[in-house]
Amino acid sequence: MEALGDGGVFSMAFAAGFAVVVFAAIVQSASGIGFGLIAAPLLALIDPKFVPGTVIFLGITVSLLSTLRDIRDVNGAYVAAGIAGRIPAAIFAASLLAGLSEIVFQILFATIILLAVPLSLFGPALRPSVPGVAMAGVLSGFMGTLTSVGAPPFAIALQNAPAHQMRATLNAVLLLGACVSVAALAAFGSFGWADILRGLALLPGVLLGFFAARFVIRAPGTAGWLRYAVLGLCLLASVVLIARAAVALGWI
Repeated sequence: MEALGDGGVFSMAFAAGFAVVVFAAIVQSASGIGFGLIAAPLLALIDPKFVPGTVIFLGITVSLLSTLRDIRDVNGAYVAAGIAGRIPAAIFAASLLAGLSEIVFQILFATIILLAVPLSLFGPALRPSVPGVAMAGVLSGFMGTLTSVGAPPFAIALQNAPAHQMRATLNAVLLLGACVSVAALAAFGSFGWADILRGLALLPGVLLGFFAARFVIRAPGTAGWLRYAVLGLCLLASVVLIARAAVALGWI
């Protein structure tokens, strides 16, 4: 796992990355969204090689576990609509990513994360519908393939569904959508064994977070403060990423 360095740097970076993955998996398992929104910007601060491939790989695992747990509450029509919208957008985003330099990608990545935060906070209140979920799939395919953060559009489209159905359906559509994104990235040479190996090293963090999430789901009042803590972390990490890229380009 060369992305985390050697010696003490390896230990500190790995511990930080592991903690991020555990927290992100707890949020995703408990609410249906949040893994990419948390893990992507914070792991990118540790090493940009974690995004988007490794984060999407880990996101597939936590979404799979959560979907299997809540399979009875999944709305199949919404899942089909979301994937139909995501496939063409994912292919376009993967082709775009293949031609970006690392610095330009970091700036684009951080900018999309910054846009995802107000989208999560102030998105319009919509009634769940098949056309709405399909349109969310298009936006999610672009955002999720470029940055591994594809949940906000789906969260807006499904926010007024019953809570148990929303969580289950979000996990299912993000699971299949992430598989589409991985396939598109691999086709354009932006996903490979290095991403899988980095993901496998952090996989125990996903498992720990998934099993810990049952206590978060039961705890009263957790959802309110957790949402704002997540969005605050995303804002901070994205600003740091943009500043780091600006320094590398000599802008500041």
